[in-house]
Amino acid sequence: MGVAALAIFKGYPKQILAAVFYGITSAMGIQLLLQPSKIYTSGVMGASQLLVNLLDKFVHLSTEVYFWYFLLNVPLIILSWKKLGKKFTVLSLISIVSASVFILFIPLHPITNDPMLASIFGGAMVGVGSGVCFRYGFSTGGTDIIALIIQKSRGGTVGQVGFTVNAIIIVIAGMVFGWELALYSMVSIFITNIVIDRMYIQQQKITVVIYSHSIDEISKELLKTLNRGITMDYNLTGAYSGEQIGSMTMVVTKFQLFFIKQTVQKIDPNAFINIQPTIGIMGKFSDN
Repeated sequence: MGVAALAIFKGYPKQILAAVFYGITSAMGIQLLLQPSKIYTSGVMGASQLLVNLLDKFVHLSTEVYFWYFLLNVPLIILSWKKLGKKFTVLSLISIVSASVFILFIPLHPITNDPMLASIFGGAMVGVGSGVCFRYGFSTGGTDIIALIIQKSRGGTVGQVGFTVNAIIIVIAGMVFGWELALYSMVSIFITNIVIDRMYIQQQKITVVIYSHSIDEISKELLKTLNRGITMDYNLTGAYSGEQIGSMTMVVTKFQLFFIKQTVQKIDPNAFINIQPTIGIMGKFSDN
């Protein structure tokens, strides 16, 4: 991992700054707003908060959010390295380490006693950092990695992963610490998701046209992992080379573009991909 990490440090300064930005904003949201009020954010970060509070309540063991956040992400990073590629994994690891370090050094200190303010602004701060990372093509770890692996291997609904984890967090928090705090946690998670969607536009539709000599092989691989239709054209000719070439056209969400690029580059590194914004669509299109 060392050589790949060094190459990424040199080649992707904006992505690294995005990871550090996520670390700062999420740590401030957790330490100054959410955790002091026992209000939870989404995914592995929220699960880490819940573990800290459960251990404190039932075992009287004082632990820190950063410890559990990093620990729970370790197996997911290993999975990501094997399934999602080196660049994506190293950048995601930087964001995880960044958040862990800043949570460690920013003291747990409430800046408001109003739980609604804490849930709104805490959720927004976590969402801003996450959205920046997604925009630069990597994740903040946790359930994002699980969702991407499921999407790649089974073509399933990525939203179900986050929904399931968040539902478990909210139910346990409600049963142990009271349903009022659980409702505030729902507000926090909702705000986080809204901010991410506005910044990353995860469900924005785009049209992808791929020109390649291997469109049959590419389409078969994509049909295994994406719940999308593909239109094929075998009768194209390159004006410069005079060679026959095929094209495939599909409408996807921005979330799925990661898999398309990865699949195409693996099968045909010389393929040409044209990515266009889609203003609107008519007909059957699943948002999953």
